[in-house]
Amino acid sequence: MKPILCVTSNIDNLYNEFGFISKVKDRLKTKLISVDYIKELDVKVASVRLPPNFNRKSYLYNLENAKKICKCGQVILAPKTLRPMDFNYFNKFQKRFLAFSVISSIQLMLRTRNKSIKKCCVVVYDAVDIINYDITLELAKKCKYIVLLSSDLTRARKLADYIIASFGVSPIVTNDEMYATKIADFIISSKDYGIDHDAPVWNLNNSIGKEKSYIITNDDIAINDVSYKVPWGDFKVKFSIEVLGAILCQMEENDIEKALKYNGIYLEKIKFNDNVIY
Repeated sequence: MKPILCVTSNIDNLYNEFGFISKVKDRLKTKLISVDYIKELDVKVASVRLPPNFNRKSYLYNLENAKKICKCGQVILAPKTLRPMDFNYFNKFQKRFLAFSVISSIQLMLRTRNKSIKKCCVVVYDAVDIINYDITLELAKKCKYIVLLSSDLTRARKLADYIIASFGVSPIVTNDEMYATKIADFIISSKDYGIDHDAPVWNLNNSIGKEKSYIITNDDIAINDVSYKVPWGDFKVKFSIEVLGAILCQMEENDIEKALKYNGIYLEKIKFNDNVIY
């Protein structure tokens, strides 16, 4: 297996800078945290801490610097910093694995409320954002009542047509936030939202809520991450969606459910930042 580079950052203190001074400063702040070897898989996992500079050019520069620091040659990236930025560096399998994780956690959360995802209304907002594409397709495999909420109705309708042709599910397409959130049993959101709602939300943008005081109760749930239990012993590296996707993509099994079952891996925690929701 190719080595894996796990990249983390403290997004509580994010900033946006680019230039000679910021390059020097960021280089000094980039630290190698650990290098683990998973004997059962014959794979090396290096963890590097990046400064929370989310200027696009600086982020790419810092990633390249992290590769040099870990000295692993060709690596598969497993960035776990600001997800909308990280997503651009996911491979195809990692994007599918994120989608699988989002839908599996929603399915589990609905089950704890004695609800079935097949009979519930799930809203995707903004439905045309690229980060939502695989998630929406994964959702269409499990859910019959999907609402595509977007200001770009033309693109949302094209997506709805594809879902109808591929899965036989007819999503509702709307740009009415009030209507969509009112009928939602669950919301998948890549955007911040400015209206009140009672439905639980899966926040794909993991910076949302960092500056706010979220009170998590049984009736007001926000989710932005999950973690998995693996059978490979105790390591410093955390087996996040990103790291596990980088491992599984190197195995022969393309079916995610089969890959997890074969390797004895299961969804362990559903979280909002450091708070465990389930």
